[in-house]
Amino acid sequence: METALVFSPHADDATIFCGGTLVRLAEEGWRVVLVRVTDDRFDSLGLSVEETLERNRLEWQEAAGILGVAEVVDLGFPTDCLADLPLGRLRERAVWLLRRYRPHTVLSFDLADRFEDNQDHVRVAQAVAEACWVACFDKHHPEHFAEGLEPFAPAERWYFSRSGPEPNHVVDITDHLDQKVRAVCAHRTMMRHVVNQYRLQFRAAGREVPALDAAVSGEGLPVLLERYVAGVAGAVARGAGLPEGRFAEAFRREDTSEIAALL
Repeated sequence: METALVFSPHADDATIFCGGTLVRLAEEGWRVVLVRVTDDRFDSLGLSVEETLERNRLEWQEAAGILGVAEVVDLGFPTDCLADLPLGRLRERAVWLLRRYRPHTVLSFDLADRFEDNQDHVRVAQAVAEACWVACFDKHHPEHFAEGLEPFAPAERWYFSRSGPEPNHVVDITDHLDQKVRAVCAHRTMMRHVVNQYRLQFRAAGREVPALDAAVSGEGLPVLLERYVAGVAGAVARGAGLPEGRFAEAFRREDTSEIAALL
């Protein structure tokens, strides 16, 4: 059984960017391990930090179950603060996880997305990309070897992003779109917060959008999220030349093919 190790800076990131792919991998027999790097303590609207922590944790686990995730790992770093954390500390955790789970494939945000403005996304991308190299060194973090771990390098890395380089790997998720939608909707607390951010932007532009108001109130949230998820996945499929009515997710994949061609 192959393992996919997924690094999600926040609870909803993996669901949004590669949720359909995770469902497909799980149904094909892969063991999917999902890592939440931060605790999402600020990702809510009108709740205390304590309530936010608990709701987001439970909703993350609910979404993971919908996606077919076999195991979840919670690193618990404070959200929106990874830019203040020494990168080596975050990288060490990624190295440990790579050596612990020995995945065939790693999924994470793309370091090459130079337009990414969320520093939690950026720092996780940096830490994971370097960890994929460092994990195979026999002199980095020898304390791991005392735990019985060994140097390791994953076979493939699948990077997702908002505006990174042109993807070279597209996964058809048409048969798994419904599960992805349900998983995104499971992140009720975070999604309501995200929608409110857009509502504030529209208000600053002098526009009121009833659909956003309805989503923030909770009544229209599932409908809005379903339209968004299907719209994005449909656009990705069309851009990849898939037939009309298909849905997809896209990645920049790095594997051994370039090196193998030289051998």
